[in-house]
Amino acid sequence: MHKINTMEPVTEQSLSLSPLFWQLVGVMALAVRLVSGWTYWGGASRRLIYDLAKLDPTSPAYLANKLVHAAPGMAFDLSGVMYWLLAHPVLLHIAIIFFTLVELVVGVGLIIGFATRFMSFIGLGLSVTLMIIFGWMGTTCLDEWTMAACGFAMSAVVLVTGGGKCAVDQLLLPMIERSGARWLVWLTSGPLPLTTRQVMKFASTMAVISIVFTVGFYGYNFGALITPLGKRLDNAHPTVTLSDATLMDHHLRVATYIKTGPDTQGAYVTKVSLIQQEQTLISYQAADLKDPAKVVLKNQFAPWSTCKAMAYAVRCQLGSKANWVITLPADLTMDDHKPLTVEFTDVEGKNYTALVELH
Repeated sequence: MHKINTMEPVTEQSLSLSPLFWQLVGVMALAVRLVSGWTYWGGASRRLIYDLAKLDPTSPAYLANKLVHAAPGMAFDLSGVMYWLLAHPVLLHIAIIFFTLVELVVGVGLIIGFATRFMSFIGLGLSVTLMIIFGWMGTTCLDEWTMAACGFAMSAVVLVTGGGKCAVDQLLLPMIERSGARWLVWLTSGPLPLTTRQVMKFASTMAVISIVFTVGFYGYNFGALITPLGKRLDNAHPTVTLSDATLMDHHLRVATYIKTGPDTQGAYVTKVSLIQQEQTLISYQAADLKDPAKVVLKNQFAPWSTCKAMAYAVRCQLGSKANWVITLPADLTMDDHKPLTVEFTDVEGKNYTALVELH
């Protein structure tokens, strides 16, 4: 039976450079690596295997729908960048395919432990991207923020530990040593060319970056650090923003934008009224709003996030932008010298107004 020599001193040099040490820490972090890899594999496989509609630009299930929902609350006021991308369908599709393939490669790489540290580094970038785009969302819990924060920390851990003994990288270590290209361990697994003190400093640095990333975005999106708890953008209550309201030849045109609210539902518009001097000239109820002879909806992001006439209201989804063309009766009279206001009423009875320009 092999006897362990407990009297042999362990030095910083022997501990940090020991292949056994790195095999062990990699195995200790195995659960983190497998779960992290599976989250990325799951995202890619849903689109590539189990629900191909997510990659179909003509389908409401297209991934762009999620991007439209997320655009209003993107961090650092980057909504304009997202809307620019959404306005260029070819570039949008290329970006979605590229992101999906990156998720696939990172997911598989982490699961099998191939180029483990490099895959973890890319995982850090994916987590940052997810946090910037989706981190503000979450109606029942802070799930998008949680996923990005945990994904970042998990990638940081595996970046330090490597894959350990249970990784394909383990098979590559002899070739790396024979080639003399020791820098390759920074991309794969195995002993980093660092002392114990340097390893501790590297691991501590990644821990500090992870907690700053996590707490920083928590405070940015939800407060509760030095300010009261409160979401930067309300994702529970929808808001209808009206703009570009004009009246010409008995056609009332107005643009709507749903900037806040839950991505699972939307704003339900039950009535549209034209008001002058606090007097309602005409109101269109739910039955009128779904009549194409009276109301035409032109959605900027169809068929993804849209305003759509339903049985009892027009549902406008989060992030949707639509142009409404409302045909007024030919015999409707009004005073051209007094201001006109268009008013939208939602299912909760809240009113949203905009001044109408006459042409």
